[in-house]
Amino acid sequence: MALIDMIQQKGFLGPEFVTYLWYRSELDDPTLELEGAETCEVVFEKDLVLTGEAGQATASTLKGESPSLAPEAAAALLAGKKVKRARLSLMAGHSTWEVTLNAQTFDWSGLKIDTPPSLPFTEATPARLNALEEFHRVFSLLYSRFLDLRLDAKRWREEIEAIRGWISSRSREETETQ
Repeated sequence: MALIDMIQQKGFLGPEFVTYLWYRSELDDPTLELEGAETCEVVFEKDLVLTGEAGQATASTLKGESPSLAPEAAAALLAGKKVKRARLSLMAGHSTWEVTLNAQTFDWSGLKIDTPPSLPFTEATPARLNALEEFHRVFSLLYSRFLDLRLDAKRWREEIEAIRGWISSRSREETETQ
């Protein structure tokens, strides 16, 4: 089997991963435990794109401070749309990163690294490289946590039911406030 075919067969994992992060970010305790008692918090910010099976013709693009909390986001999930792109803020330890993640291709763009702006170039470059390496490590741990859950059939069924309940409750909340 060609590599491109294998990638396309596993293409569902990116949107599932980002939806899982979205669900976790809206729980009472949105902190995700990572390896070695480390924790990470994920916040959805400024840009969220959801698409239906037909592609761009059925896309919902939400922009603003908290697009994941918008009624249109709940409606898109309820309609079966999947996350295509999201702007995320990750906070772990004393670091914060902002990144746009294309869920379908797992491409990152617009990574903002939390480094002091007044460092001289000779100090800023290693600091930025260390922050980039740390971001990659934290992101990899988040994805590993998701994959551990996703590959455990029993636990994943339970998580899917919880996510479905979350989507339904978001939809009910939006209906009640109208």
